[in-house]
Amino acid sequence: MTVQNPHDHFFRSSFRRPEIARNYLEEYLPAELRPLLNLQELALQDSSFIDENLREHQSDLLYRSTLRDSGRDVYVYFLFEHKSGPDPLVALQLLRYMLRFWEDQVRRKIALTAVIPLVVYHGEKVWTAPTDFFSLLNAPETLRPYLLDFHYQLNDFSHLSDEEIRGEIWLRACLSVLRAIYRPDLRHQLPALLRLIFALSEQETGIEYIRTTLYYLTKGTEKVDRAALERALLEIGPQGERIMNTIAQEYIKEGLQQGLEQGLEQGFEQGLERSIMRIVRRRFGEEPPDLADRLAELPAVVLEELLDDALILPDYDAFNDRLTAVANPAPTP
Repeated sequence: MTVQNPHDHFFRSSFRRPEIARNYLEEYLPAELRPLLNLQELALQDSSFIDENLREHQSDLLYRSTLRDSGRDVYVYFLFEHKSGPDPLVALQLLRYMLRFWEDQVRRKIALTAVIPLVVYHGEKVWTAPTDFFSLLNAPETLRPYLLDFHYQLNDFSHLSDEEIRGEIWLRACLSVLRAIYRPDLRHQLPALLRLIFALSEQETGIEYIRTTLYYLTKGTEKVDRAALERALLEIGPQGERIMNTIAQEYIKEGLQQGLEQGLEQGFEQGLERSIMRIVRRRFGEEPPDLADRLAELPAVVLEELLDDALILPDYDAFNDRLTAVANPAPTP
């Protein structure tokens, strides 16, 4: 099983928050598409029907919404691309996903539903690959009416300026970090990035998201080590020093770092289990006696998502409901 890398982890931690996904769609969907969707009804969906071989090669999220004019369901599929350069076969990956989604609906005797594919990219090179499926086919234009074709919506954040990154503070912080992670001058950008990220500290679950971001900045690139991050935290003044003491030392040095390092020696799943239990204790002030046994039965790919849930969900009851759901998935008819 492929271990989810830091880029995928940060993307899923960010875009699994409906408020970030909703704001992203409000800001970056094409103008003609945005008014058609009722984004207030946006809801994250389970995509466990995707087979493991496909999931190992991509990080994706599926959201359900409705059409304003009819109330019919419509799905929005996020595919995250963090390769160094554009992948010309992304349209084929999207087609595989949509086919599996529709096959699952056929098995459940549900009418096929529209799926809007989106690609979020932040690689080192500007995206140049075509955004339609027909371009992959070695066929003349005259055959287009008889062959499969669709377009995906691409947003390339690799070379955007500060002015071009739009949205509320949560979204701007996420996209600014994704844009900066590959840049050669990342170390010099750290203080400005951290000031933007720290604007979240007064909001609910903001501290947890700062933790996730600091972890990504140290694990998602070789340009920033822990010492460079701590220098940047100190450079921005008392707020940075306070965050360093309460988060960077406690969480990065002792929490995930220790858990993941031990996980490399004793098994990656065990490292994830320890990290989840540590976060549950510190965030919710309780840890039921059977939590370790329940986590031990889950695969690494599920544990990685539960790690995000432990950071994001508002209380232990919500986390326990999520744990119960993934441990006992509803059978497919």
